Amino acid sequence: MTNAYGTTGDAREAVREAADTFKDAAGDVRAETKRAAKRAQKSAVAASGALAEAATTFARDARSVVEDKVGKARREAEVQYGRLKVQAKQRAEEADVFVHERPYIALGAAALAGFLIGHLMNSGRSNVVYLRDDR
Repeated sequence: MTNAYGTTGDAREAVREAADTFKDAAGDVRAETKRAAKRAQKSAVAASGALAEAATTFARDARSVVEDKVGKARREAEVQYGRLKVQAKQRAEEADVFVHERPYIALGAAALAGFLIGHLMNSGRSNVVYLRDDR
């Protein structure tokens, strides 16, 4: 039988050649895909190493900044503590002089302050009395 390829045997041969070419192309694609996957894996490993290094550097820099700020805050707190300590000592001496010069006024002021503090602390409590009916 004769067709566009010639005889039936010629057509079969053309189909076989096309199938072989397709198999070769598929093998080439498979091999290239494996090589690409290996390259991608190596790139991913390299990228993860770079990411880990960047994270370590960032953490180190952040720690340094935090340590600097904490150090500054500590020094400022020590300065403020020193100032407040001196002021407290001065106020205590002034109060001591005042109490010795005017003891009755100091006693009245202390009693008034105690009363006000007690009243403020007690005002938050509820004064509701619950009665139970025993019928």
